[in-house]
Amino acid sequence: MKPTICIETLGCKVNFYESEAMANLLTEAGYEVKLGLQPADIYIINTCAVTNEAEKKSRNYITKVLKLNPNAQIYVCGCSSQRSYQQYEKPNVKAIFGTAKKMDLAKLIISLQQQPQEQEQPIILNYTIANAYEDTMRAQPMRTRGVIKVQDGCNSFCTYCIIPYVRGRSRSRTLESIQRELSTMFTQTSEIVVAGVNLTEYGKDLHPQKSLADVAELFRNAPVRFRFSSLEAGIITEEFLQKLVTLPNFCPHFHLSMQSGCNKTLTNMNRKYTVQEFIRQVQTIRFYFPNAGITTDVIVGFPTETEADFEETMQTVRLLKFSEMHIFPYSKRSGTFASKLENVATNVKQRVQKLTQLAHENQIEFLQNNLKFMQKVLIERKEGAYYRGFSENYIECLVSSNTPLDIGTIVKTKPLRRDGMYLIVEPVV
Repeated sequence: MKPTICIETLGCKVNFYESEAMANLLTEAGYEVKLGLQPADIYIINTCAVTNEAEKKSRNYITKVLKLNPNAQIYVCGCSSQRSYQQYEKPNVKAIFGTAKKMDLAKLIISLQQQPQEQEQPIILNYTIANAYEDTMRAQPMRTRGVIKVQDGCNSFCTYCIIPYVRGRSRSRTLESIQRELSTMFTQTSEIVVAGVNLTEYGKDLHPQKSLADVAELFRNAPVRFRFSSLEAGIITEEFLQKLVTLPNFCPHFHLSMQSGCNKTLTNMNRKYTVQEFIRQVQTIRFYFPNAGITTDVIVGFPTETEADFEETMQTVRLLKFSEMHIFPYSKRSGTFASKLENVATNVKQRVQKLTQLAHENQIEFLQNNLKFMQKVLIERKEGAYYRGFSENYIECLVSSNTPLDIGTIVKTKPLRRDGMYLIVEPVV
């Protein structure tokens, strides 16, 4: 029997897509592939480097794997191993890749199973990142929500961020290639997430130039609903929103990475917008999509952030009332410009707690407002008495149903009540 393979993925939707692409190739070669940490013979750890904590978690998975199977063969790839492969030179690790040519890693696993080799040291393949989009991946959705990758890399060079150094410059996938993969995905899932390292830069490197609006147009008559992963504020224009509002299968959820609500801090982060511009863009979204879920990321404790700067961020968050927030204490990344800045930020833990409380209050207000609306919920799994899934505007719902519901279907529901950070809903008969 062929060995079983488990792929553990950390980080963003792009990483999940790439893991599913590797899983697809391995499955076609006859291997049983599992996603998530489960008993197996071979493990692929697809790492993340966005924060120090993400890298620590990536390293710790080797220990977790060896507790499950002390004889496991381990293969490592991703942003963290691209940044520093040495931290993964550990017992049982057979090969270490970076962010490029992950499909070669899957092919290497197949080759080594067919022709085993004695190894004292791991194979280290830190490929040079290509200047053009690496169009070698096709992912079969292994979850109820499919992901399609349309862009890689980033040109922004925010001063706190290591990602442009480990993912390279922005590269876009052609519309023809995207369409070919979508044509197969449309029959396999009910929702597709369009993902990229920096989706806002999609199409600028193509000839002729394209934009994310062109990608959205590919879904016009699709039998699935779709949403975008993370967007930068610069993509939010009247023209872009006017396109989206004509697409009935677009999910009105916008994850806009704000990072700070203070102009001084945004400038020091090398973010390319002002607070006032960001506010206008959020207001424009709400004009076209009044009940949109608008989520964001905020970094607390950036080296130059004073108490007054943090209070400006609090004021911005009070005004914008995000439906959900991801709040991160600043993580110093060696090799970035911000790592050289004098750190004047104090009481970071208390600031995180204060902003988290405000985010919690805003989320509750958003959920309460949504008790007035019907919700179309993608059923993702059954837990206890409820089915779980997400609405179009990205509210996690608990569906109470007297009749069985099929996993992977979209169900029209009416709200019953709020329970913590969930809405309790029931199908509309």
